[in-house]
Amino acid sequence: MKLSMYRRTAIAVLVSFAATIAILAPLPASAQQQQIPLVVAVLDVNLILRESSAAKAVRAQIDKQRDTYQAALVTQENKLRDADQKLSQDRASLSQEEFLKRRDELGKQIEQLRVDSDKRKQALEKAFNSGMQQVTQSLGQVLSEIAKQRGLTLVLNKAMVPLSANDLDITQEALKMLNARLPNVAVPASQ
Repeated sequence: MKLSMYRRTAIAVLVSFAATIAILAPLPASAQQQQIPLVVAVLDVNLILRESSAAKAVRAQIDKQRDTYQAALVTQENKLRDADQKLSQDRASLSQEEFLKRRDELGKQIEQLRVDSDKRKQALEKAFNSGMQQVTQSLGQVLSEIAKQRGLTLVLNKAMVPLSANDLDITQEALKMLNARLPNVAVPASQ
């Protein structure tokens, strides 16, 4: 789950950045005929999404929500397990009809717990994506500023570049600016 969310977030950052560069750098008709100098930089998107203060805050909040939910889930599972054991013990003293009724009720409770658990997982993923979207939006703004300052025409994800000169890497600069701009993200409690 985490890997796919990170991958989607990294793709969102790159798409956001590409769109921002395209918007910031519209070319007049005369410039379109001239050749534009290629000014390249590389950015380690995975490192930024792993190490930025805001991304760490998002993960910490989601992990805390997940831990709280997991504790409640274990309690509910234990209650249902106890109810199942009690039903098994009481089976001999119950009529067939009463046993089947209680077993069906217990089955419904177990199914409802599964449904609630799935909904909670989806809510956690939605909250995570919402928080990381804030991070990627701010990163896109930071990258736009760096691109303007340096006259960059192309920023590549470092993961896609097998070899590059160190002076092309803007990761630390972007990380520092992102941490200053967005030190924390408040993730809403998932329901």
